[in-house]
This record gives sequence, C-alpha cells and structure tokens, in this order.
Amino acid sequence: MRKNVHENSINCYYQERPKLSKRAKHIHNFFCEAQGIYTDRQVQVEMGFDEPNNVRPRITELIKAGMLEEVGKAKCNVTGKSVRMVSRKI
Repeated sequence: MRKNVHENSINCYYQERPKLSKRAKHIHNFFCEAQGIYTDRQVQVEMGFDEPNNVRPRITELIKAGMLEEVGKAKCNVTGKSVRMVSRKI
C-alpha cells in the first residue's frame, strides 16, 4: 500500500536533496531503484566500492536526513557481527 505524501513534503524533499554530496545522491538513487533492504556491506558490493567506509558515512547521512531508515539487524556474512539493515524511507 502506497502512502499519500503531501505536496509540501515532496517540495521540501527536492529542496534538501541538492545539499547532499554527490556520493550520497548516488547511494540514495541506488535505494530508490533497488527498492530493497540492504546492509552497508551489501550496498558497497552492489555499487562496486572497494570498502564499506565508502558508503557507511553517506548512509548515516541519508538516515539523519530522513531519506533512508534502519529497519532491523542482520548477521554480517563476512564479519559475523550484527549490522544494520537499511531501506528507503517511504
């Protein structure tokens, strides 16, 4: 079920989006197109970055901006540690 978004919210979104870094916009586009739930490492691999620190700070930035949200935790298949699961905020 898709939520109706108020026109003011949509306008605000497009006004704030240009303030994001180029990489943050690129990562947000990934989430918009993929429309799934991912760990930081999965985003890193899917987008072809060499290491997770290329995406982690930007994902955190997008969460703080209200464009992505943490939706749970999963066990990382590389480190075995508990990591965040992130999706696009709708």
